[in-house]
Amino acid sequence: MKKTFCSLLLVISFLLFTECSIANVRQLPEHTLSPDLATGTAVVVRKSTEAAKLTMYPMTPLPTETGPIATMLWTPMPGEIIASDSGKSFDIWITSRVSIILNKTEYPIANLEQNCVPKDVLGQVSNIPVVPPDYYVIRYEGVWLGQCIIRNGQFEVTINVVNRPG
Repeated sequence: MKKTFCSLLLVISFLLFTECSIANVRQLPEHTLSPDLATGTAVVVRKSTEAAKLTMYPMTPLPTETGPIATMLWTPMPGEIIASDSGKSFDIWITSRVSIILNKTEYPIANLEQNCVPKDVLGQVSNIPVVPPDYYVIRYEGVWLGQCIIRNGQFEVTINVVNRPG
């Protein structure tokens, strides 16, 4: 009985082995990729290879430079009033705009005073230009004909809203 069982097991194993071998020998239908898919696959493989190379050889960071940090050079644009304009008078028209740019430390925004006749000569505008980090900007638009005196400590300018010459 033992011999028969072993013989039977051997025959079954042999048949299974030969069936697997035959299956491996048989030709499966050949699948080819479309040119678009082949190109896409090649690109993905190339990118994966490049990513793997970067992982193997990581970039070393450049040494950081110590010393003075370059400050932003800033020049006021036409229509921008700065501290050195103190004492001057500016004429604008209705709907034209003017910006006042002052240093936060020297001229705190809390100290800014605006005296206008009539009261609503200037309206504040929300879209403001970019200024250096330690500065603030207030932008006005001429709304009515009249005059405004804007003060902050020793800083004082007069803005006249006048008729457009014409």
